[in-house]
Amino acid sequence: MSPEKAIIKTLGGKEITITEQTPIPCFRCGICCTSYQAPLTPEDIGNIASALGISSSKCISRYALKVPIKEGYLLKHTKKGCVFLAWDADGKARCTIYPSRPKACREWTPSLSKPECLEGLAKLKSRGQIMLLNELFPSHEEQKELHLSLEKAPPQS
Repeated sequence: MSPEKAIIKTLGGKEITITEQTPIPCFRCGICCTSYQAPLTPEDIGNIASALGISSSKCISRYALKVPIKEGYLLKHTKKGCVFLAWDADGKARCTIYPSRPKACREWTPSLSKPECLEGLAKLKSRGQIMLLNELFPSHEEQKELHLSLEKAPPQS
């Protein structure tokens, strides 16, 4: 089975094929944080508890949901998504425990081949419209990170 692909076009007419192996900077759209409940390893629970200054058992009772999976727990969700999801004034999603976020969240790699990231992009701009780079990523560092990730994209076969 071949990896999922997305094709983006530059203003110069160049087409770049993005595969799931092509990471991009996060749009901070919050789609993944509202769509999924992260599994929690014992290490995740310990890290979150430590960051919050509470015991592991208190962390579990407040922020975890016992489920029959290998890890045993999922991060709780509210009607708005992950219990640790917050929204900045500019409408961007923010993890309130980012340095201590679960392994599943740390391992999530944003990519234009992921339906969640494409949905997030569509939230930012309607399909068919031109989107300028500074509308996606206001900071020069994020723009450079996107540019570098696209340069590393494998050539279209």
